[in-house]
Amino acid sequence: MHEFAALVRRATESAEPDARVELLDQALGLWRGPLLADLAPDGLRELLGAQLDETRLLALEMRAEAWLLLGKHEQVIVEVPDPAAAHPTRERLVGALMTALYRDGRQADALLLYDRTRRALAEDLGVDPGEQLAELYRRILQRDPRLDPPRRMVYEVRLREESLPWSVGGHPALDFCNTFAGWRQEPPLPGSEWLRRYRTLAVWTGFAGLADEAAVSRLCVLAERCPDEAAAVLDQARRLRTNLYSCLTETPDRVTFEQVAVLAQEAARWQLLLPAHGDGARWRTDLGAGLRLPLLAAAWTAAGLLTDPRRLAVCTCPNPSCGWLFLDETGQRRFCSLATCSGSQAPDELRGAEPAAFGRR
Repeated sequence: MHEFAALVRRATESAEPDARVELLDQALGLWRGPLLADLAPDGLRELLGAQLDETRLLALEMRAEAWLLLGKHEQVIVEVPDPAAAHPTRERLVGALMTALYRDGRQADALLLYDRTRRALAEDLGVDPGEQLAELYRRILQRDPRLDPPRRMVYEVRLREESLPWSVGGHPALDFCNTFAGWRQEPPLPGSEWLRRYRTLAVWTGFAGLADEAAVSRLCVLAERCPDEAAAVLDQARRLRTNLYSCLTETPDRVTFEQVAVLAQEAARWQLLLPAHGDGARWRTDLGAGLRLPLLAAAWTAAGLLTDPRRLAVCTCPNPSCGWLFLDETGQRRFCSLATCSGSQAPDELRGAEPAAFGRR
């Protein structure tokens, strides 16, 4: 029991899904059936084993979600149906199986599973499915591209098993807006959305130099414990990105600019000026901001660019399937000609493009 609990705790603290799966496989491999079977009365076994059963279900949920992060939805379909049927009110377990079924081309089965879960929750507990499961149901209905399997791109930054946009803009606020492809598509092309989950946002914050590694690890663990709060912050970050992109590429309406400004003003209240290595200092968002730290850090760097004269030189790739932002034409020509731009123009055409062919705000 102690070894099992220790392995699950280490898995919870692990930032890498492949390491998490390995630890959880070891933990669940120790399971040999009901606690003290044939050795103690049922009442005593239930009293002693309640927390252990809960930890086992948590381990099953975490392993299923880690499999999905690794693109192994087939594994979820093989392993999860039995525990999900035995515990129909475990919404994380059901959600993982719904996602796996959808990725396997079984949209109808995923929707039927949601309906069975909804009825079980109503009959057993008198409640409706939680916001997270209900949102997953809506996304499956709409065939939301964000539910598609993780797709490794030819040109990407891979950090802590997360796919991040390249640092091509020359400024964190521009990189926050950039994505692999399809920014101008509605909805984004499958695999193009880099802000898929909160953990990706937290890892990007460290990659962009807006938080240290210890802060990123802390945020990843906190997001596991408070998934609803993390999801709400992620939605705010996506809205900030949309508004900031508008502010940098066109004349924004007053409401759009004010939405960025309000977040920037909140971010300013959380900034600490800390000494950097060598000379000078740097701004850091206070850890007291909790899960909102990446959002506020992005808003702070956005405010810095919007008040910087360099914003007037921001370039936008005119390719309708790209739309990446750059501080000047030099960076735009260099990166889009390397086929990071995966839109309708062929790489050879991009290499031959003249500077005047690229858009300027």
